[in-house]
Amino acid sequence: MNISDDKIDILQNLEFSVAEIWRGHPEMSDYTALRAYEAAFQHYRAESRGQTPKPPALSGLDAETFEAVKAMCEFRLGRRPCPISGFEDAPPASLELLMDCLRELMRSVERHTKADGRQGYLTFIEQFLP
Repeated sequence: MNISDDKIDILQNLEFSVAEIWRGHPEMSDYTALRAYEAAFQHYRAESRGQTPKPPALSGLDAETFEAVKAMCEFRLGRRPCPISGFEDAPPASLELLMDCLRELMRSVERHTKADGRQGYLTFIEQFLP
């Protein structure tokens, strides 16, 4: 897999937001991460098309994870302060680049879940995050 340097930073920020939720909820599965990434992608795709994004039909841990991902997305777009200390110096990204990263993360969740089970993706990202 060839991921450009400008994507690595964004991917890690988004993964960190998911990992923070998982650390507080060890019962979380990859499916929750996938739902959060999908909902964020749908939100920003609607925005890129000039439409008003619809609120996602999520509840519980799925909704909490989506909100964490969305907060990081808003930060990476330069719209809000960083929701997690330590990442404040990141430059803003384009909406297109953010959507590309969300697509890549959805593929990664599917790939790692298929290979390593219901927490395969979460276990995979944990090894790369502080």
